[in-house]
Amino acid sequence: MDTLFITPFAAALLGMLQISVMIPVGRARGQIGVPIGDNGNTELLRKIRRHGNLTENSPIFLILLTLLEISNASKILVVIFAILFVTARISHVIAFSASETPAFFRAFGALGTIVSILGSSLAIFWTLLS
Repeated sequence: MDTLFITPFAAALLGMLQISVMIPVGRARGQIGVPIGDNGNTELLRKIRRHGNLTENSPIFLILLTLLEISNASKILVVIFAILFVTARISHVIAFSASETPAFFRAFGALGTIVSILGSSLAIFWTLLS
């Protein structure tokens, strides 16, 4: 088995993105005095969801990407899914960073996430069954 490169690189990028969306949640909680929940504050809710959505989707994608990378799948395919997922997550962060963000960012974030997770899943099946 070759040494993994693509998945750790994507994981490192997502880790930095995770920290960049986690810190503003903590700051906002401290500023408005809301340790749990959002207390009806839409700005805090936006930050919580920006952080939460990344947290919810990244682990399954990184597991799938690892399995795809170690299953002798095309390296180009692994790179494409990694780039798509990371850019989709960045797009989603942009979408949730302001109340008036073009809908494109949220749509690309959601669609890119779906395509990269579903595509990786299907590519694993294809690789295993070939």
